[in-house]
Parts: sequence; C-alpha cells; structure tokens
Amino acid sequence: MAQRPGGESGATSAPVEGGPRWYRARILFGGPFAALVPPSVIGLLSLLVMVLGGGRQSAIAGLVGTVVSAPGLLMMGAPIADSSTYPAAILVSAIFWSAIGFIAAWRATRRPIAGWPDFWREYLMLWLATAIGAGLGIGIAAARIGGTLL
Repeated sequence: MAQRPGGESGATSAPVEGGPRWYRARILFGGPFAALVPPSVIGLLSLLVMVLGGGRQSAIAGLVGTVVSAPGLLMMGAPIADSSTYPAAILVSAIFWSAIGFIAAWRATRRPIAGWPDFWREYLMLWLATAIGAGLGIGIAAARIGGTLL
C-alpha cells in the first residue's frame, strides 16, 4: 500500500470485526440493555443523596434524580403515594428505558455503517426529552401541591 506524504497509510481504520451487519445486529440486540445503565446509575446516586444527605437541597436533588431515572414513579404518584407501589413503578420504568434503547438502536442502525457512538447520540436525545418531561412533571406537582411535596 502506498504511503501518503507524512507517513500515513491509505487505510483510515481497521475493518469491522464480523462485518457491518453483525455489528448492526449487536447494537440492535445490546441497545435495550445498554439503555438501562445511565438511569440505573442516576437512580442509585439519587437514592444515595437522599439517604446520606440532610436538608431540603438533597431532598430536591434526590427526588428529581429518581424521577428522571424512573419516570414510572410519577405515574404511581411519587413521592406522595404509598411506597409499596414503587417496585412496580421501577419495573415499568425499566421496560420504558429498554424501549427507548431499542428505538435509539433502531434509529442508529438505519445508517449503513452504524456504531455505538451513533446509538449514544440517539439515546441522548431521547433521554433529554424524557428528563425534561419528568422535570416538568415534578415542577407542576410542586406548584400544585406546594410545600407538602417535600
């Protein structure tokens, strides 16, 4: 292979292991599982903030973080509803995030050459829309309920 001026070879990158179809199938299969990682981390950190922190600021940060990571909590009436409904809300949220991961994987693999950065770009847009919606939901609840929310 001929060398370019400056010592670079003509190849820009290594070929995809298994081929582009195999890699796209891997993204389609792994996307719903990979989509569970960010909400899980945010949820655990928010729970840690609520348990270890004291005061109004840690309660607000923990509440917003848990609702963003598990939007099903808003459907079940968190934080005012009975806490026995929270496991079902978390399960519904996990199913929701898996569906978001599938949609992000499907959108990322529409291109002939797809990669994980494409998946994460698509996922980020869907995550931001969900986070904004959950934030608005908790803001509306705080405005309607007032000081009893926290």
